[in-house]
Amino acid sequence: MSTTLFQGGRVLTLDAANNEYADGCVLVRDDRIEFVGRRADLPDVRADRVLDVTGKLVMPGLVNGHSHLSMIFGRTLGPEKVLLDWLDQQLPMIEVFDEEAMYVAQLLGCVENLKNGNTTLVENLASAHPSDYSPEGATFRAMRDSGIRGTLARAFEGRNFRPLFMETLDDQARRITELAEQWHGAENDRLHLSFGPLLPWCMTEAMYRETRALADRLGLCLHMHVAESPEFNRLIAKHYGRNIRQVELLHETGCLGPDVQVAAVCDISPEEIELLAKSDTRVLFDPPTRLFWGSGIPALHPFLEAGLTCGLATNGPAANCGQDLFESMKYACALAKTGKNDPLALDRHRVLRMATSEGAKAIGREGQTGCLAPGLKADVITVDLQQAHLAPTLDVAAALVYSAKGNDVRDVMVDGKLLIKDRKVLFIDEEALLEHADRIARRCIREAGINVSLP
Repeated sequence: MSTTLFQGGRVLTLDAANNEYADGCVLVRDDRIEFVGRRADLPDVRADRVLDVTGKLVMPGLVNGHSHLSMIFGRTLGPEKVLLDWLDQQLPMIEVFDEEAMYVAQLLGCVENLKNGNTTLVENLASAHPSDYSPEGATFRAMRDSGIRGTLARAFEGRNFRPLFMETLDDQARRITELAEQWHGAENDRLHLSFGPLLPWCMTEAMYRETRALADRLGLCLHMHVAESPEFNRLIAKHYGRNIRQVELLHETGCLGPDVQVAAVCDISPEEIELLAKSDTRVLFDPPTRLFWGSGIPALHPFLEAGLTCGLATNGPAANCGQDLFESMKYACALAKTGKNDPLALDRHRVLRMATSEGAKAIGREGQTGCLAPGLKADVITVDLQQAHLAPTLDVAAALVYSAKGNDVRDVMVDGKLLIKDRKVLFIDEEALLEHADRIARRCIREAGINVSLP
């Protein structure tokens, strides 16, 4: 048994009572939080390790509900393309990945998330199905080795996609079952598995129903892109031969519910929002990416007003060129306010919960992480408040949402293990990893025949 004490800083719990302590402390025993409160009320205990966090804010780790870390080598390639053209540039690179490339890409993505304070993430993996290695295995190993709390949301492509990515329903069932047996709940329940269709026109209605039946049999969540742009719904109507929108299609095929996570929602009708609300389906927003692609300004307020459970995401590092969830919080507020023409459409307290406790609920991690409370997993970060762009910190919540950045995070703990201290990564040689990733990225770009000028 080991204990760690964070003391001397300000503590923002984001618990049900929204407790905050100006001179607080957090005591961690093994992988759990044992005490949160005023330093004056700390029980008489000798901690094995004491972290002086004077001048810092101690808060829960952030929950990044949707990313594509496998695309990290494509960062800055094609940021001025429309979504589907951008995808056509990214996928050939993943197609030439070997096991080393997949592992290094995923590990680099985990490091980036941790350094931005994202202690929990969902990696939506779309990949080819090579015979010589398992892309999913390489991803899980990277999550395991980084120490992050990770869910691999494996994408399914059944038709109308790149041939090397497509698989049959039987292949999906076999692979998902094997992955669930090996990895779901592994590493002290730190690693989870979910799955779902990548794009709606890669599916038939029968594929949707069989995928839902498989999720039910294995007790896994479904995770998918939904109504990402107006073009999505036009393509859905074309491929299904009738005037139907994506959420309506999910409703018809039984693919809505509290165990379903819909990401990247943008072009959606009031009737579809009602279907999501009635089914208690979970929604994940990635505001920077919507603006990045110019695919429309999603109005967030209808989802909030409908009472939906909402989380936040960055999307992939090649989609918005970063993994900064503080940025996503700021953009979420700006989009909600603009969409409703109301500065109160999304306040700082709600968006902070979307990035922490509500986000944890959205991805099936409720009661495990997302706030600082005794008995929960010890996923803790510190933020340096002693900086010009955060001073004076008169309102901590407002400072976090509107002024803070991911590189303000100083210390990161997941499952009671200190992974980053004073921004130094403790579990790997970060400089060597960056050099390794650069070499592999250049190799993959060449092998994929992507026409870009490299320095």
